[in-house]
Amino acid sequence: MVEEFTVVPKGYKENPDLMPIPSSQRHYGTRTFSFMMFSLSANIPLFFLGPMAKSLGLDIVQAGVGAFLGNLFAIILAWLIGVAGVKYGITYPVQLRESFGFKGAHVPLVLRGISGTVWFGIEIYAGSLALMIILLMALGVPSDDLVMTAIRWIPIACALYVLSFILVMRHGLKGIGAVADWAGPILLLYFIWLVLFLATREEFSPKIPEVFESSAGYFSASFGIYLAAQTNWWATIALNISDLSRGIKIGEPRALPIGLLTGIVGGMTLGSVLGHAAVTMTGVVLPQEIILKFAPGVIAILLGLFFSFLAPWTTDLTANSPPLIDLIMVEGKLSWKTSTILAGIVAFFIAPWWAVESGPDFVNYITAWASNYGILLGPLAGIMIANFWVTRKGYYDIQRLYTYGPEGPWYANGWSKAAFTSLVLTWVLCYIIAYPTGQIAYLAGIPFPGGVIIYPAVVISFALYALLAKAFGEDKVTPFEAASGAEPLV
Repeated sequence: MVEEFTVVPKGYKENPDLMPIPSSQRHYGTRTFSFMMFSLSANIPLFFLGPMAKSLGLDIVQAGVGAFLGNLFAIILAWLIGVAGVKYGITYPVQLRESFGFKGAHVPLVLRGISGTVWFGIEIYAGSLALMIILLMALGVPSDDLVMTAIRWIPIACALYVLSFILVMRHGLKGIGAVADWAGPILLLYFIWLVLFLATREEFSPKIPEVFESSAGYFSASFGIYLAAQTNWWATIALNISDLSRGIKIGEPRALPIGLLTGIVGGMTLGSVLGHAAVTMTGVVLPQEIILKFAPGVIAILLGLFFSFLAPWTTDLTANSPPLIDLIMVEGKLSWKTSTILAGIVAFFIAPWWAVESGPDFVNYITAWASNYGILLGPLAGIMIANFWVTRKGYYDIQRLYTYGPEGPWYANGWSKAAFTSLVLTWVLCYIIAYPTGQIAYLAGIPFPGGVIIYPAVVISFALYALLAKAFGEDKVTPFEAASGAEPLV
């Protein structure tokens, strides 16, 4: 049962954009939300997961199985977290208050914002590369020089990309849904057609048997790394899924699980298989370059490049930008529209146009990031899920989330002892697990748990929080508070 709740912020002045969204502004039905999830998964970096599987020695079947299982885990997290957004219409920053405390919510907001900002920049680069190739084609640059010339001048395209993003985002959730409704499915259909076309060409058809060649098993380290990369890919959106699920129409709560299953799991599995087949047949890793070199005719090339721009663009609209916008809104106490402009400016400088000089450089940049940031997000997901489903038993007192002080989620002066003790202990235990199992990665010379560590991180943090919330007495809500807005999910 999804209802509207009337709340009045108490003890502080709330940002209007963080208030529960009313039914009149909920525009996502099952079809729109499912297509939106397709648009999330149908982005150009997705097609690098196929080459990643190939480089790890996995065949096309293993690539598909790993994509299915890895993303299934991610969407289970997303569903368990996103139900609160559907029911109460709340944002991710507000949802964090119950788990981490009114003041403590700033910490996970920053951690999620960091990971989302990096992806925001990656998508900007991917889409801008396609945009710059189109512009250079129009200027008559020879095809042999297009990719390297586009990489050299890509900051210009990045600026145009960010400008178009800002213009659409300023129209809010309705604008997002209108764009995302159709972009993803069309892109996937295009790549299905392109891979089938390549498979019929004499120069590539003899290579088809190579897609079934494997040098690693399902229980190998290679498959584990690939599985974790698939989960990490969308563990980001799992945390702040309420920013999107709160836009689901009242009366259509099934849009959340259906959209996640069909759009994310289906889209990621299909995209990974397509990417594996394309790189095996052509030996080229950049999807934009595959389109440029092998699509039949100028129209097919331009359509493919246009969709290659549109896919990451819609993913930034729906997945990567909201956490950064949330962070700017909350910490800067600014409006959605102003925060959108600032987020675009920040993301422009995060985009790796200053660090990437070739296609392989970009692939390596993505692989290094996608495989190793689960330690940031896994513990946060476990704590949020345990708070809602175990400690609060599927209920939120909506007024409590908008109350600053002892009557709200105040715990220890605004900080949850259970959440932060669980977070720190999870990190410590993950280091203990990671060192002997070879799951340590390095960033600027600093070791941190990477690889498959997201899986134990979720389980450990979930169990620790469920126990510590009771031990610290944070599981108790007074009868008055419980009666002010919490109703069962039915």
